[in-house]
Amino acid sequence: MRVLVLPPAMAVTHFLAQVPLIWALRAAGHDILVAGSADLEQAALSAGLGFAELGSAKPLEDAAQSLPEDTFPAPEWTDREKTELGRFLWETIADMQAAYAVDHIAEYRAFAESWQPDLLLADYTALIARPLGALLGVPVVMHRWGVDPTGDLYRERARRQLRSLCEDLGLPGLPDPDAIVDPCPPSLQHESAVPGLRMRYLPFNGPGVMPEWARTKPGKRRICLCPGRTLVPTCGPAPVQRAAEAIDGLPDVEAIVALTPAARVRVGALPSSFRVVEQLPLNLFLDTCDLMVLLGGSGVGLTATSFGLPQVVLPQWFDQFDYGRRLEAAGAGRSVDTRAGQADIAGLRATIASVLDDPAYLEGAGRLRDEIRSGPLPGEVVAELERLARQPARAS
Repeated sequence: MRVLVLPPAMAVTHFLAQVPLIWALRAAGHDILVAGSADLEQAALSAGLGFAELGSAKPLEDAAQSLPEDTFPAPEWTDREKTELGRFLWETIADMQAAYAVDHIAEYRAFAESWQPDLLLADYTALIARPLGALLGVPVVMHRWGVDPTGDLYRERARRQLRSLCEDLGLPGLPDPDAIVDPCPPSLQHESAVPGLRMRYLPFNGPGVMPEWARTKPGKRRICLCPGRTLVPTCGPAPVQRAAEAIDGLPDVEAIVALTPAARVRVGALPSSFRVVEQLPLNLFLDTCDLMVLLGGSGVGLTATSFGLPQVVLPQWFDQFDYGRRLEAAGAGRSVDTRAGQADIAGLRATIASVLDDPAYLEGAGRLRDEIRSGPLPGEVVAELERLARQPARAS
């Protein structure tokens, strides 16, 4: 079958979560093509996949860059049920994805009718896939990126914002996906997430060369500090700088700071004893580490979890607070989720030391690692997607 992969614009990390399933589909003999805005091209090529440029990420990029850095961390954004700002911001994400669908559905439809896919594999937030699948008469499979707190708020807002588009297209409403693939272990998944096809999380952080120092464990305990690919450009360098200052005061510790080249420039000077790596896949060295300090993105977090690493989470916005909360509840680490807590370097250092020293956190992380490993492999999920594609075509 032919599978058209539709990641959301301005969300490269969401696409990276899809790569293991895409590889499984390719290994099973299926044709794969990734389609989306230009910001996704390099990620698709680095995964060994073909790419077709469609749409534009410019409006989403402009919106992200308009936020002042002193906005972060923003704990008031996380509780969409209790705070007006939290609800507004989650609705805004749905509005942006709905607007992208309205602006580009004709372009996507023309391309898809030419390429003739048998199935659409889309990120859970990529709303354009749902009316597109109905127009083509092919199944739509949504793939979660990790902890998914969008819940009913996102779903209802999407239906409302795309009602007119669906009417114009002759659709009775925004179609539901035919299946949802979920690589997040149940213990970490948000309580509001609709159950989906469970799949084992397998990390893909891009290509890279294993350095000499990553081949053996050091004599000291090793901490990895990683903000992820997208957070420093949005949230600024301060979260990384504060975490580095806290780690620098710990005895008998070696620190690895994993950054993109652009983030490295923004972060600036770091302690001379730190090893700074640029564009090095985490999965090449995390088995030599003892602790992960992160900002709460699911890509970094689930990668660390798959290695059984305890974690200290410094969430900045959106689902990062939910990731930290669920990780802490699972006994696999701590989440410092207030502005005062993240600004308190001595307190932050004490939190990191407590997670590093207490074997209970290592045990909790081991339980989560085992839970991940108990999930079906991507190749097993492929069989279900093949079954969906064999079903009679939906009426458009």
